[in-house]
Amino acid sequence: MTNEMNDVIVRVSRELLGHFEEEDERLMWRLVTVDEIWVHHYDPENRRQSVECRHKRSLEPKKFKTKAFPGKVILTVFWNSEGVAVTDFL
Repeated sequence: MTNEMNDVIVRVSRELLGHFEEEDERLMWRLVTVDEIWVHHYDPENRRQSVECRHKRSLEPKKFKTKAFPGKVILTVFWNSEGVAVTDFL
């Protein structure tokens, strides 16, 4: 984290503290917090999705092994004083 980012965090925190002192607990009900985390992404194919039309005498299709965790996505979670408000995968 850079010094510039730290300065912004300190400034915003002081502003929020000032608002909290003015508005008391009403401010707490309006705050929304966000966090992001990398999570593994796995979308297995079910039986219905793997069905394919083929002739009776045709060879069985080759099945390739899938990786359990082929990739990662960012999970973004927004929450307020009542709990999780919104989640989003990117």
